[in-house]
Amino acid sequence: MDMLFDPGWAAHLLLLAAEEAAAAEAESGGLFDFGGTLVLQIVNFLLLMTILSAVFYGPISRVIEERSEYIRSNAGSAQRRFDEAKALADQYEQELRTTRLEAQQVIAAAEAEAQKIRAQQLAEAQREAQERIAQAQADLDKQKQAALASLSGEVEAISRTLSEKLLSDSARRF
Repeated sequence: MDMLFDPGWAAHLLLLAAEEAAAAEAESGGLFDFGGTLVLQIVNFLLLMTILSAVFYGPISRVIEERSEYIRSNAGSAQRRFDEAKALADQYEQELRTTRLEAQQVIAAAEAEAQKIRAQQLAEAQREAQERIAQAQADLDKQKQAALASLSGEVEAISRTLSEKLLSDSARRF
């Protein structure tokens, strides 16, 4: 059985066949001989093909087919995994876009609220400033009125004193 799988044996058979063909050709004068050698060569060739088919081509074909099937199944599996990964990436990107949009909305709402609070505080500060200005104006008006009233009384007193003095000086002269 080991002899069938020995590559040297097949080479030996081919060498024998080649020697027989060369000897037959030399005997026949170089023309192709349709004798027993040709039949033996055909039988040898068919036997060699049968042995090669059984020993090498069949197992090699089977291994190649198994490997092709393995590659096809892995390619299909890889494609499924790729599709799943792509779907997950698309989902992630969609969620990221949604989250960014929500964040922009929250930021816009916070900015609007801050602007509203700023406007309220500014209005309150302006109102307080107007009240203080009005209060200061009222206080100044009161002080002015008090000063005018005080000055008016003093002016009247000075006017009386001056009038009396002038009258008394005039009366002394006459």
